Amino acid sequence: MIELARELGLALAQSAEFIRMKTAQSVVEQDDAVTALLKELNEKRERLVAVLAEDETDNLEALRLTDDIDRLEGQLQENPLFVELLSAQSAFSSVLTAINDEINACIGGTTSASASCSGDCEGCGGCKH
Repeated sequence: MIELARELGLALAQSAEFIRMKTAQSVVEQDDAVTALLKELNEKRERLVAVLAEDETDNLEALRLTDDIDRLEGQLQENPLFVELLSAQSAFSSVLTAINDEINACIGGTTSASASCSGDCEGCGGCKH
């Protein structure tokens, strides 16, 4: 079984979705503007967690940090390199979900499709229940 898992891992590493995701990650990591935004975003998030954990929360600082986080997230969402990374990650995640669903269906487990199954198979995509 471990050999089959290894083969699956190697096949995933050669999939178009994985290659696209790794390429997008590399491009983002090499872009100074995006990495600076991500670094600042992470710093603001960490500071917000620290501020909220204090016994006497500084509401003004928490509000300022929240506004900064929203601004930084907005800037990232407008960056085509970051948007491509999110899209590539989502596509690869969909592949992993489909694989997991197939494995679960084969062993009688719950798949993402069957988790919301009402029992009425009309128009069903095939949850295999």
